[in-house]
Amino acid sequence: MNWLTSRCAPLAALAALALTSCDTGTALNVDLPDTATTNTQYQDFDVSSGTVRLDSVQTQKTDHFLIGRLVDNVAGTTTARSFFNVVDVSVADSLPSKFLDSKKFFGSPILDSTVVILGFDRVYGSSSAPARFDVSQLVAPLDDRQVYTASSPAPALLPLGQNLSSRLDRTREQVVKAADTSVTPNVPAVTTTVPDPTVRLVMQRRVANGSQPAMPLALATELFAKLQVPGFSQPQLDAVLKGLAIAPSTNYSSSIVSFGRPNASKMVLYFHSKSAFVSPATVPPAKARINADTLKRSYTVYFGPAFSSAGLSSSSDPRYYTEITPELPAALSALSSSAGFVPSAALGGISYAQEGTGLGTRITFTGLDALTKAAAAGGLTINRAELRVPVKPYSKVLFQNPAQLYAVEVNSFNTVLKRMVNFLPTDRIVQTDGSSQTGSGTPAVGSLATFSAAQTYYTLPVTSYLQAYLNNQLGGNPASLVLLADSYAIPPGFAPGSGLRLYNTLTLNRAVLDATNIKLRVYYSKR
Repeated sequence: MNWLTSRCAPLAALAALALTSCDTGTALNVDLPDTATTNTQYQDFDVSSGTVRLDSVQTQKTDHFLIGRLVDNVAGTTTARSFFNVVDVSVADSLPSKFLDSKKFFGSPILDSTVVILGFDRVYGSSSAPARFDVSQLVAPLDDRQVYTASSPAPALLPLGQNLSSRLDRTREQVVKAADTSVTPNVPAVTTTVPDPTVRLVMQRRVANGSQPAMPLALATELFAKLQVPGFSQPQLDAVLKGLAIAPSTNYSSSIVSFGRPNASKMVLYFHSKSAFVSPATVPPAKARINADTLKRSYTVYFGPAFSSAGLSSSSDPRYYTEITPELPAALSALSSSAGFVPSAALGGISYAQEGTGLGTRITFTGLDALTKAAAAGGLTINRAELRVPVKPYSKVLFQNPAQLYAVEVNSFNTVLKRMVNFLPTDRIVQTDGSSQTGSGTPAVGSLATFSAAQTYYTLPVTSYLQAYLNNQLGGNPASLVLLADSYAIPPGFAPGSGLRLYNTLTLNRAVLDATNIKLRVYYSKR
């Protein structure tokens, strides 16, 4: 027995009673006057369903960016590359030019290594295989006036480092309790091993490191030379480094790694100089001795959510975005076109909704003719309506289920419909109950409810929407709704078709939906 049957048996009995008799509003738990001659009931309506893929998924300045390539049996091969502008936020003594003229230093600073460091919080796929990434520089910075999405064309690049490797399962020692040297014998520190979710890509190395040879990098040498000129700041950085791009290497397809707040992403130049210690003034200068201690310093170039990772506004972050490219399997090949549609019957009764990729489930209402006629006659009230969307049991293996689903109106070609709101073209998203269905800003949320591994489903309230739909109050009814894990809307100031989302998150969470059991449940009253 499926969850719809088992959970709804008592209500079905109530519906059967309602079909044969009239009860008071209080008895049926709906707000109707006792004197009204009203028939109150509920009914489950089937919907036709299938999978579509909407383009223009917004990935610009989201809370995470993605890098990697992953092969799975549903979406085929998904490749994620990220592109960044860079920012100089140097502190007082991090630049060589800040202390070149100081008498306490001896000789010119020497560049030791250049490393790209990225902190991650999630790996889609295998974390046991080392990540292998390519690093390039942008020929021109990302345009602050352009909207970038997952399907935006990649900017022009110049290679910097190829097939750079870093472990994804590295660990570090963390002190649980500090050592106590006040007693005899001394009590040693207590440590534990914890994960170190950090990718480190060595771009340049001055000297050989064990079996690894020295690595030259002309960009680091040029940038380091500029750092030694007093007055170095953002314009000088932009003249040398327009921006960065990081992509999976050609032969890497084990995982997609999610990087984001609060882990600052950076490229660090490590260098050193020698300190000059002169003995007290009582010692003649000729006998002054030089103590060649090494003073190590670094200079950092930040990118990604640089300021928002520190709790500041994301508007200050340098521009960045993720390009997400799917290579769809044969079963979903029709989705290579945005007008494509794969019926749920062709996929064994399932459909998909995935963040980041644009995959969504298109549903079309069926069997509403009687309600439409009753609404036209003025004798229909929708007391409650909801879309019940079950998740296929035991399908959460590689990806987590999205926390929420949203519904967006589309035409027969899967183009998101738009309306003018406050003189701005805005995507038509189903709004929450009690809100104007021709407005924006309060999308209806289909929350995920989990009762057991075999009973997980989304419930999307559509009471106000269905009333407007049946009364033809939407400014033209859509051909279908698409259930998305990404919520699309155009915020003020952006051009139509930019497809920006309401919430600034980016994941690859994916729900496998039991499409044959998606129902529109309607509680209604007819006079």
